[in-house]
Amino acid sequence: MTPSADDDGDRSPAGGAADLDGLVAGVGARVRALRSQRGLTLSELADATGLSASMVSTVERGRTAPSLGTLARLAQGLGVSVASLFAAAPGEGSPVLRAADQIVDTTPGGLVRRLAVFQPDNDVEVYVDEYPPGTSHAARPSQHPGQEYGVLLEGSLEVELGDEVHLVEEGDAVHYEAKQAHLIRNTGGTPARAVWVNVRRL
Repeated sequence: MTPSADDDGDRSPAGGAADLDGLVAGVGARVRALRSQRGLTLSELADATGLSASMVSTVERGRTAPSLGTLARLAQGLGVSVASLFAAAPGEGSPVLRAADQIVDTTPGGLVRRLAVFQPDNDVEVYVDEYPPGTSHAARPSQHPGQEYGVLLEGSLEVELGDEVHLVEEGDAVHYEAKQAHLIRNTGGTPARAVWVNVRRL
């Protein structure tokens, strides 16, 4: 991830360093987002990749430029391509992050999830979730710090909170403490679409 000799010769050394710092920070932010999305601890991701927990933490905090081998291990452990680890951010001077630049992946439960907003400094994640029939947000109930807020745009979902199951239909909103075991699933015959917000999970 070191700039090559073929880089634009008009770029100043300071600008190149700033670009590299931004790239490293973006990779770290994306690794952290994907790990958090999958409900993995640092130790669990470290075990899955063969890296140390301290190395994973250092990458997530943007303190080191990971080698291609490290990126490959992280991508494999997270179940994504290496290319998907390079985070996009709104263009300079723009508050807009284009849909084409947002993280899209599929969870182990079959949910197709797009990370529309990721602001670790503000502890906020906003997802646009697509649930094909028979899918769920995870393979099993998950628990983590923070609060979750959801608004169902289309279809219906079951939200399992501990021993209780709540039916959420189009236009309904739901909120719960994420430390409570929860599982969100589409048991119907039509797709469901929702916006989900995680606060203070990271």
